[in-house]
Amino acid sequence: MAKHNDAPAEGNASANAKKSPLLLIGVALFALVVGGGAAWFFLGHKTQPPAGAAEAKPKHTSAPVFVTLEPFVVNLAGDVQHYLQVGIDLRVVDTHVPDQIKVHLPEIRNSVLLLLSSKRVEDLSSVEQKNQLRAEIREAVNQLLGINTPAPKPEAIGEAHAAEPPKADSAKAGEHKADDEAGAVDVLLTSFVIQ
Repeated sequence: MAKHNDAPAEGNASANAKKSPLLLIGVALFALVVGGGAAWFFLGHKTQPPAGAAEAKPKHTSAPVFVTLEPFVVNLAGDVQHYLQVGIDLRVVDTHVPDQIKVHLPEIRNSVLLLLSSKRVEDLSSVEQKNQLRAEIREAVNQLLGINTPAPKPEAIGEAHAAEPPKADSAKAGEHKADDEAGAVDVLLTSFVIQ
């Protein structure tokens, strides 16, 4: 009978040996779940703001849209012959504006070419004068798109390149619409060489 007692003991030992890996796997999975939960809580868990606190609304910002014009090379005005080579990118907000610019591209290029060739070297030497040129180009482009963009006041030339909105009494029925966020909202000079 001793042999009968030894056999069940060996059977229990082999059964315990089979249960042991399953138990270890279960404990390891439990440890991973608890560790993952703790990591989520401490690293990724966002707390709720207090009931009286004002919530900051995220601003909906879209990627800027740029329209690149082919580089311009013009003779500058004046007694001495100088050349200006300038690269221009137009920043727009409305995704339909690039199509409008393509439709009016010959007129836009003509207008910008005439504007650039009317300048003298002395008119383009300072940063303020370049900002004034940017505002004039924006006004010329938007005028062809049917958008009224008045030229900035001389004291505001160095501060900002976007034109100020027109006064309410200056807008007449049937004229171009005025909007700072319409048409070309910014003109970027991507290259600027005077020879």
